[in-house]
Amino acid sequence: MNKIDDFFEYLGVLLLIINSCLYIWSYSVFKNIVALKYFIIYIVSICIIQVIGHIYAHNLQNNLHLSHFYFIIQFICLSFFYKTMFTKIQKRMVYYLLGGVLIILVIQYYKNPELYFQFNSLEIFITSLPLIIYSIVHMYNSLNKSPEYMYINAGILIYITTSTLIFLLGVYLSSFRNNDAVKNIWFINKILYTVYMVLILIEWKMNFRPVKQKS
Repeated sequence: MNKIDDFFEYLGVLLLIINSCLYIWSYSVFKNIVALKYFIIYIVSICIIQVIGHIYAHNLQNNLHLSHFYFIIQFICLSFFYKTMFTKIQKRMVYYLLGGVLIILVIQYYKNPELYFQFNSLEIFITSLPLIIYSIVHMYNSLNKSPEYMYINAGILIYITTSTLIFLLGVYLSSFRNNDAVKNIWFINKILYTVYMVLILIEWKMNFRPVKQKS
């Protein structure tokens, strides 16, 4: 089981690195697409955080603090990603949620700086729930027009919804690391992350491969 677990963990990171490189490569051709710019910033930033996190883990160092950068950067980048495809009223919703969430987090970390070294359940919830809402809104909007980023959107909806539930239990699960059931839950998260990366790769192949654009 450990070998399979490690396989999906490293496969997810490998796919993340590959996706980051492919989308950066596509930027020269599709640089006028604003939504794509935000998504590239997102995936490259997450890639850097994941690689640093694995280096910390390899050196047996605590990498928990990196999760805060992960969730906050993911929230900001994907908020702007969806905003570019929303209506005027929906864009206003994004701005309100973006500002409200960041203000709450600034106040929380100012009052409780020790949270920087812990799982922050509130942070996970308030940075993930809006993204789930955005993905559903985007799916609804796509019913009346040509769909955009549907593979990416499906990946965000599937992965972030399930991973949020898992990470929200992070504090509780951390005290049962040797429990097989808990290990299976984290293993499922790694599989879903791999699926997410595959969907991002499919999106690139279908819509952003430079070779396809030039042919």
